[in-house]
Amino acid sequence: MRTPRTPCVPLLLTGLLAGTALTPGVLHAQGQPREARVGLQTETSSIDPHFALVGANQTVAQHIFDPMLSADLNLRPVPGLTSVTNPEPDIWEFRIREGARFHDGTPVTAEDIRFSLERMPKVPNSPAPFIRMQGAVTAIEIVDPRTIRLRSRGADPSVVLNAMTAYVVPAHVARDATTADFNSGRAAIGSGPWRFRGWQPGSSITLERNDDYWGEKPAFARASLRPLGNDAGRLAALLAGDLDLIDAVPPSEIARLRGNPAVGISSSTSARMIYLALDQSGDTTPFVTAKDGKPLPHNPLRDARVRRALSAGINRTAIVERVLSGAARPAGQLAVEGQIGYDPALAAPAFDAAEAKRLLAEAGYPDGFRITLHSPNNRYIEDDKTAQAVAQFWTRIGIETRVEVMPSNVFFTRAGKREFSTFLIGFGHTTGDSWLGLSQVMHSFDQQRGLGGLNRGRYSNPRFDALLEQARTVPDAAQRDALLRQAQQLAFREDAGILPLHVPNNTWAHRAGLAYEAGLEEGTLTQHLNVKP
Repeated sequence: MRTPRTPCVPLLLTGLLAGTALTPGVLHAQGQPREARVGLQTETSSIDPHFALVGANQTVAQHIFDPMLSADLNLRPVPGLTSVTNPEPDIWEFRIREGARFHDGTPVTAEDIRFSLERMPKVPNSPAPFIRMQGAVTAIEIVDPRTIRLRSRGADPSVVLNAMTAYVVPAHVARDATTADFNSGRAAIGSGPWRFRGWQPGSSITLERNDDYWGEKPAFARASLRPLGNDAGRLAALLAGDLDLIDAVPPSEIARLRGNPAVGISSSTSARMIYLALDQSGDTTPFVTAKDGKPLPHNPLRDARVRRALSAGINRTAIVERVLSGAARPAGQLAVEGQIGYDPALAAPAFDAAEAKRLLAEAGYPDGFRITLHSPNNRYIEDDKTAQAVAQFWTRIGIETRVEVMPSNVFFTRAGKREFSTFLIGFGHTTGDSWLGLSQVMHSFDQQRGLGGLNRGRYSNPRFDALLEQARTVPDAAQRDALLRQAQQLAFREDAGILPLHVPNNTWAHRAGLAYEAGLEEGTLTQHLNVKP
C-alpha cells in the first residue's frame, strides 16, 4: 500500500527506508463521485488478510486493512499506520499515528498489533502462510497503548520489510473469528480506506469509502471489485462502459487501446518475476516419468545439470516477443532492477538447445523423459500461453512436456500442498529490497524461523542460506547488496534452483475521464483511481 500524502514521523535506516510520500491527489468530479467499477484478472480466495500471502489476496486486503508500514512508488517502506524507530540494533519501536481508528470507531492500539502479529502465522489451511515475521521477531512488548516494541534476532532490518505486509485487525473482533467470519463480513473490520460491504464469490466485492480514514480519502464513494479471468471479457466490459478500470491488459491490445480516445492507459515496469519452480524435495516426484510412462529410479529435477538444461532449453526472448508482444523483460534472477541485491551480471540465460541436450546426456538422460508443467490460466499475463511455449521448447530438447492449466484458486491450493513437479508461478516483491523475496522463495524451508515459506519446490543449498543469514543482519545498503548478489550468483548461475522467465510490465486501462497511478506495485488499488479535473 502506498503511503498517504503526508507521512507521520520520518523513518530512519538510510538505504532501506524512504521518508517521502508519493501518492496522487484525490480529484473529485462535480457532485458526489459515483461507484468505481473495477475488473480484476484474479479473484481473492479470502477476505481474511492473514489467510494467504499471495498477490490477489493482498490486493483486496490493502483496500480494507492497513499494514503496519506503507510503501512509496519504489516499494520502499514509509510511515503509514505506524512509524518506526530503531533505538538499538535488535529493537524496533512502532508508534501508531494519532487518530487511527477501525471501521467500527474503536482506536487502533498496540494490543491490536500484537494480536495481529501472533495471529498471522496460525491461520488454518493457509496455502501461503505468513510465517516470515514470526521468524524475525523473538519478543513483543507493549510500551503504551500506541507504541509496540519488537525485538529481533540481532540486528535485522527485515522486521521493517515484513511490517509492510503485516495487516492489522481489531483484537476485540478477530480474537475468536475464523476465516469464514472474515469472508461473511462479520470480522472484516480494518482501518483502511474502504469499508467492507459484501462479497459474492465469483461475482463481486462491494466496498464503501471510509470517510474517517486517517489518510487521504478515495475519490469514489463506493467501489465494486469484479473478477473477470477472461482477458477478452474484461476488455469488452471496459469498452462497453460496464467497468471503469481493468488490470492485466493483454499486451497484444495495448497499441490498439492507445488509439482509442475513450480509453486511457497506465503502464509501468513491475516488481514481479515469473518463474518455473521445480520439485527437488524427494527421490520421486509425481509428474515426471520415462517416456513410456514408467517410473524413473530417481527424481531428475534434483540434479543441477538437469535444471540447467531445462533453463538453457527455453528461448526467453522469443516468449517475450511473440507471446507477450514485448511487454516484459527476460529475467535471470529473482531481484528486479532497482532493488537492493539486483545483479546486472545475472542476465537471462541464453537459449542453447545443444547445450541443453549435452547437459541432459551428462546427467544420464540422453533420451530425455516425460514431464507435466502446471500453470494458472488467469493469474499472470498470458500465463497459460507462456506455459505452452515453454512446453514446446522443452519438447525440442527431448523433454516430452504436457501442460495442464487451471483457475488460480485451484492452482495455488494445489501448489501450496506441493502436488506438482514443475509449475509456472510468480513472485511480486513488496519492498525495494530483494532479501525478503529470496528468503521466502529460495531459502531452505524452516517454518520455525519463518524462512522458505514460498519455497514450494524445496530448493536447498547451505551456502546460499548462509549468505542470506549474513545479509539479514546488515543494515548498510552497499554491504547488503553485495551479499545478496553473491547469493543470487550461486542460486541461479550454479544451481538453477528456480528458472526465471521474465518480468512483465504492469498495464491498466480505464475510462478516459479517469487517471490511475501506475507503479511497481502490481495490485490494483481503487484508492489510486482518480477523476480528472
